[in-house]
Amino acid sequence: MRRGQGLVELALSLTVLLLLVMGLIDLGRAFVVWLAIHDAAAEGALYAAVNPYCLNPSSPLPLDADPDVKCNDPNNVQYRAYTRALSETRWIPFSLVDPSQIAVIVEPNPSSPTSTIYEGDRITVTVIYTMPVITPIMQGMLGANLIIRAQAVQIALEAKPKNP
Repeated sequence: MRRGQGLVELALSLTVLLLLVMGLIDLGRAFVVWLAIHDAAAEGALYAAVNPYCLNPSSPLPLDADPDVKCNDPNNVQYRAYTRALSETRWIPFSLVDPSQIAVIVEPNPSSPTSTIYEGDRITVTVIYTMPVITPIMQGMLGANLIIRAQAVQIALEAKPKNP
């Protein structure tokens, strides 16, 4: 055997091993974040099914709504989905979910006080998270950010009937 052959083999195998480990780190992070974002969308959609008029803090309430109903935080879909995404990774010593990178989109989103959501209407909650890729080799392959998206759909249960 030649001198230094073992060192060359070690260098080549460590390069491949390092690439695999870096990929697994970002893949593991992406999977945990995807689970958190998926649960957040499901939580928001479930809340929307029961409270279809409080989709966001500025949602207009129908004229005949209970005067005690308010859509301020925490009583709206966007807040529920946002906080669920953050709380899903609380068991990890460092947070995997950056609050500034979360976007919650709720559809339908009534834009005027005359818009009405009826019983049986579909409400879609989409949570989009922009995850920064931390390992340099994966940044070269995937780019600086990875977009993770989850969507959940529920049917409005506690709304006005379609045929009064």
